[in-house]
This record gives sequence, C-alpha cells and structure tokens, in this order.
Amino acid sequence: MTSLSRHLSISLAASLICFFLIQTVLVGMEMRRLTEDRVVSRLQDDMEGILAALSVASGEAVTVEWEHIPDIFMRPFSGHYFQIQQGKDPIRSRSLWDSDLPVQGVGINRAAEGPENQQLLILSRSFVVHGQTLLLSVAEDTSELEATSRYFQERMILLSLVALLLLLVIQMWVIRRGLKPLAGLRRELQQLERGETEKLEYPVPTEISPLVEEVNRLLMVLQQRLLRSRNAMGNLSHALKTPLTLMFQILERRQDDKECTQLLEQARHIEEHINRELSRARTAGQSAGGGWLKPEQDVRDLVSTLEAVHRQRITVELQIVEITTVSADREDMMELVGNLLDNACKWAQGRVILKVYQRSGLYIIIEDDGPGMKPEEQLLVLGRGVRMDEAKQGHGLGLSIVREIVDAYGGRLELGKSNALGGLRVSAYFPLPGTD
Repeated sequence: MTSLSRHLSISLAASLICFFLIQTVLVGMEMRRLTEDRVVSRLQDDMEGILAALSVASGEAVTVEWEHIPDIFMRPFSGHYFQIQQGKDPIRSRSLWDSDLPVQGVGINRAAEGPENQQLLILSRSFVVHGQTLLLSVAEDTSELEATSRYFQERMILLSLVALLLLLVIQMWVIRRGLKPLAGLRRELQQLERGETEKLEYPVPTEISPLVEEVNRLLMVLQQRLLRSRNAMGNLSHALKTPLTLMFQILERRQDDKECTQLLEQARHIEEHINRELSRARTAGQSAGGGWLKPEQDVRDLVSTLEAVHRQRITVELQIVEITTVSADREDMMELVGNLLDNACKWAQGRVILKVYQRSGLYIIIEDDGPGMKPEEQLLVLGRGVRMDEAKQGHGLGLSIVREIVDAYGGRLELGKSNALGGLRVSAYFPLPGTD
C-alpha cells in the first residue's frame, strides 16, 4: 500500500533536485558566458592598442613600435599574447618567445594547448593598413578564470546541497504537520472500533471533511438499520410466541393421537428454526460503535443467574483476567457465553469451568465434567453447511447460535475433550482489535 507521506516526500524531493540541478547548470553556463564576454572585451581593447602601435613605411612591410606596446606583452609567457600574420614571417609578441598562436581563422577561438599548456581565448581579425592586408590575433590565458569558475560552481553545488537538505527537512516537517489530522482521525477510528465513541468528531482539514461526514452518515444508517432489525425480530418473536405456546398446549394434551404427536414434533422444529433465525438476525458482528464495556461484571452476573436457574446443582468456576473493554457487541457476547454456559450446565454432573482472557485476541473457554462428545459428533457440529439441529440432541441450537456469532466476527470455534474435567471443552477465539 502506497504511503501518502512517502509519495509526497519523494515527489517534492525529486522536484527540488531537478530544480537545483537545472539552476546549477544554467548559472554555470551564464557565468562562463559573462567571463568570456569580459575577456573578449579586453582583447578588443588590446587589439586597438596594438593597431595604434603599428607603422608602415612606403612600400615596406608593417613594423611594430615596441615602445608603445604594453609591458605585459613583453614578458615571456605572461598570458597575454599577440601575433601579426603578413606574408610568411609573422610578428609575435615577446611574451610568446618562439611559440606561435594556434590561430584557426577569423573570429573567437579557444585553444586548449597554448604556450606552457595555457588555455587561451584568441580573438583574430583581418585589417587593411595602408593598403596592406594583415591578420591580427590577440590571446589571453583563461586558466585562472576557468579555475575560479570551477571553484564558484563547486561552492554553488555545495551550497545547493545544503539548501536541498534543509528544504527536505522542512518539507518533511510540513508534510507531517499537514497529515497530523489524519493521525488523529485514525486514533478516533480505533476508538470507534472499540466502541468508545459513536461518531467521528476530530477536527480535520476542509478537503477531508466530506469524507468524515460520509462516514458518520454511514454509521448512523447502519446503527438505525441494526436497531430496526432487532426491533423487528423482537416483535416477530413476541408475535409468534403466543400462537406456538397455544399450539404446544393443545397438542401436548392429545399426545395419545399419533398425528398430534407428529404435529407437536414439527411445531418444535418450527420453533427451533425461528429461534435460530432470530438469533442470526440479532447478531451485530463487528459493527462500528459496538462495545462490550463491562465484560467481567456481565459474565459474573450471568454465572450467578445460571447457578440459580440450576438450583445450585452446578458450580461454575470463573477464571477471568481483568478486561476493561472489548470491541464487540455486548448482546452478541452475552448470547455466546450464555448459550455455552447453559449447554455445559445441562450436561455437567456438577462442575463447569469458564475462562475468559485476552492474548492477541479474546478467548472464551468453557469445560464441563459431563459425558462430552464423540469425535465424529464434534466434526458434525463443526462441519460447514451442517444444520445444528441435525447434530446431537441438546447441543443443537445453542452451538448453532454460537457458531453464527463466531463466524460474524471472523473468529474460530473448537471442540475437544477437557483435560481438567473429562467432559466437553468448547473454545471460542475472537481476533478483536480492542483486546490487545
């Protein structure tokens, strides 16, 4: 899954890197152009001074009045040179010593290997002096300027890298600060999942506000639908209870009639089906806003009630680790524990153990000292697609409701033999985020 923060950081970092690279290249090119323009301007001034120092006698070749030539052209390999090409023998500045300028033609030329391997910028132009044509070339060593330019570019690259790192740090801080409302919204969603709140109220930016409003609206719709469903199931249960009770009374009084006995058996099947479907409809599952706020107190009250129902014939040993809040619907959990305990009390000879604890999820384990179940009966009960009322009598509807609830929460239901009591051991596991 792509991280929004990482995506923004990479995109902005790439943009900054491209910007600084382009800036460095463009500034280097501009600095090189300005340096070259400045050198050419000096060469033009030198060329005018040299032209002024030329003299031509009538019918003779051009000569140089050396006393009017600047001293810098007189020192050997000074970095400033000129050369006059007229005929076969050129006139060279004394700074050239015995070397020739690598002239390539009229215009501006660069020479990588001048005297003493100097990097020269050469300006060459053709002139007609007193009817005589000559080619004047003036050169200057740009090695020091090139070194200065490289030093400037290196410093600029270093400063750009520092600025880039600083901007990246500032960018990360800005992104984290900008995405901070999402972290708060995530925490509130976790609270919503644990049942600690019923809607999202964390202040978020305007761009995210429509999403939060839609989530709250969806939560309200789901809660209303669940409430209507449960109310409808409750009304249906009350509406069917009275007619079924009357049918049972009439049919039980006429159990001597074979047909009435068959009708009574079918009526009981109808009652079991109705109870199963009502239980399935009441199961909330991992619905937003659901929470079992006082699991320990509720379980203790349920144990006391069942012990009273069974007239203290059964002793329920409760082993429960302190659990504050479970992210599950209270009615679902009470239905599950109640069915498992009631089933265990019916089959137990006198002792039942109930364990409730959390370890990367919620565990509910119930063991009894009854006859237990055979392995093939356990497989039948746990088999997918098998109706629970087709299993062993007495384990049918209760385990059917339990499995419906466990499946609704993506949990796991296991049956086995109790090592402590020798009877049936039922283990229900729920991977609930609120039990970490």
